Amino acid sequence: MRLAIVGLGLIGGSVALAARARGVASHVTAIDHADVLLLPEARAAADAHCDLGDAIRSAEAVREADLTVVATPVGAIEASIGRWLDDARVATDCGSTKRAVLAAAARSPRRGRFVPGHPMAGLPQGGIQRAHADLFVGRPWLLCPEGSDADAVSLVDTFVRDLGAEPLRLGAEEHDRAVALTSHVPQLFASALAVLADARRAGAAAGPAFESATRVAGGSEAMWRDILATNADEISSVLDALGSELEAVRRGLHGSPPDLGPALQLLERARALRARQER
Repeated sequence: MRLAIVGLGLIGGSVALAARARGVASHVTAIDHADVLLLPEARAAADAHCDLGDAIRSAEAVREADLTVVATPVGAIEASIGRWLDDARVATDCGSTKRAVLAAAARSPRRGRFVPGHPMAGLPQGGIQRAHADLFVGRPWLLCPEGSDADAVSLVDTFVRDLGAEPLRLGAEEHDRAVALTSHVPQLFASALAVLADARRAGAAAGPAFESATRVAGGSEAMWRDILATNADEISSVLDALGSELEAVRRGLHGSPPDLGPALQLLERARALRARQER
C-alpha cells in the first residue's frame, strides 16, 4: 500500500511509524508545513515529504496513494477534506469530532470515498517527537462509515487492524455524544482540578490519585478550540449531567450534620460498575 498522511504530529507520525514497522505501507508520503517536515523525526518517519502549501505536489501525492489519512486538527479537516477528496482514492481522518467533518465531506461529489475515523489513543502532549509505532496497539479506533462506499470501509477497516487497533463502528451523532463523556469533559474536569489545586496551594498534598485524575489537564489550544466548537452541545449536556450527580453529593455534605448517603451511594455505584467490567 502507498500511504499519504496529511499532518505529521503525534497521531499522523504514529500512523506513519506503525505502517512502516508493521509492513502495512510500502511507501509513506508525509504532507505538512515545511517547519514540521524539517524535523529529524519527520524525516525518519516517511519516505517522501511534501509541503502542505504546495497544492500541486500535495495533490499528486494524494492521487498516487491507495489511502490518504488526514491527521490535522478538526477545524483543518473540516476546511480541507473536500480538497483531499478531489484526488484521494480513499481517505480517512483522525479527528476528535465527526459531525462537522461529515457535513463538510457531504459537499464533495466523492463523499463515498471518505471513511471518518477517530483513534482512541494519544498522549497529553502532541508532536512528531512523541510519535511511536505502538501507539494504537490494542486501542479502539472508531469508524463512522455512514454514507461511505463498502470497498472504502473495508480498506480502512483492514488498515486499522493492521496497525494493531480494534475498529469499532458508530454513527457520527453517537460518536460525538460518546466522546463528550469519555474524552472531552474529562479534559475539562482534569484542568479544573489542576487549576483549583494550584489556587488553593494544595500541590504539596498531591498523590497518585490526583496525578492520575489530572494527567490530561491542559492540552493544545489549537486542538481543543476545534473540539469545543464542534461538540459544544454534547459537552454542555454532559456537564449538566455531571453537575447534577455532584450537586446531590454537595448538598448532602453541606448539611449539619452532613448526609453521607449521596456520596457513599455514588461510590458504591461506581464500585459495582468496575466489578462488572472486570469480570
